[in-house]
Amino acid sequence: MNLLRKGTSLKTVIKHCLSGAETASGTVVIIDVFRASNTILMLLARGAASVIPVATVRETFAMKDKHPDYLLAGERKGIKVAGFDMGNSPYEASRMDLAGKHVILTTSAGTRAIWHARRAERIFVGSFGNADALVKMLKQMNPLLVTWLAVGTEAVSGAIEDELCAVYLKGMLEGEPQDFSSIRVKILTGEGAERLRRLGQENDFSYCLGTNMFRFVPEIAQEGGSTGFLR
Repeated sequence: MNLLRKGTSLKTVIKHCLSGAETASGTVVIIDVFRASNTILMLLARGAASVIPVATVRETFAMKDKHPDYLLAGERKGIKVAGFDMGNSPYEASRMDLAGKHVILTTSAGTRAIWHARRAERIFVGSFGNADALVKMLKQMNPLLVTWLAVGTEAVSGAIEDELCAVYLKGMLEGEPQDFSSIRVKILTGEGAERLRRLGQENDFSYCLGTNMFRFVPEIAQEGGSTGFLR
C-alpha cells in the first residue's frame, strides 16, 4: 500500500508494549528511550553499516556463527550479556569506532517489540534525540497512519519515558508542541531513570534525554540478507 497520499487527513495513534506492537500498522515509530532507540541511533552515528535487531540471545549467537565479523550488543535486565561486545548503551556506543561494522542487537524490550510489529508497513526509530528529523520526514511522507509504539518496561508494562516521548513526538507532528523541560524532569524522577541509577548507568541520561542530537531517522530494511536498521 502506498502511504504517500495527498489530500488525506493524517491519523496518529499511540500504542503500548508487545500487545500494541502486534496490532501496530501503517508507519510505525519504535520508541524505547531507555535505551534501545538511542543505542540504535548512536551505533549508526558512529558509523555502523547496519544494526540488526533480534529477539533472543540465542539468535544473536546463531547469527554470529554465520557472520564472525559482526559485533554483538545488548542486555537482559539492563546488564550486558556475557560474551557480547557491548551492552545496550548509547554512552558505550559513543566511545566506539564502528565504521562499516554490522551490529547485532538484542534487548529486553525494544528489539522484541520490533519483531512483534509484523503488520507495520514501515518501521522507524524515534526518540527525543532525532525528533526534528523524524517529524520533518513524516511530514514529507504524508502517511495515512502513524503509530507511535511506546515500548515500555520489558515491553509488558508502561514506562513514563516512552509514554511521554510518544506524546511529545505526536504533538510535534500535529502542531501541538510540548514543553520538553518539564517532560525531562518527570522522566528523571520515574522508575526507568531510577533503574539506570541502580545499575550505575547514569552516563546514558545525556544521550537518552538530549534533543536533536541526530539528524537522521533509522528505518528497518533488508541489507545483505539480514533485516536491519540503516541510516
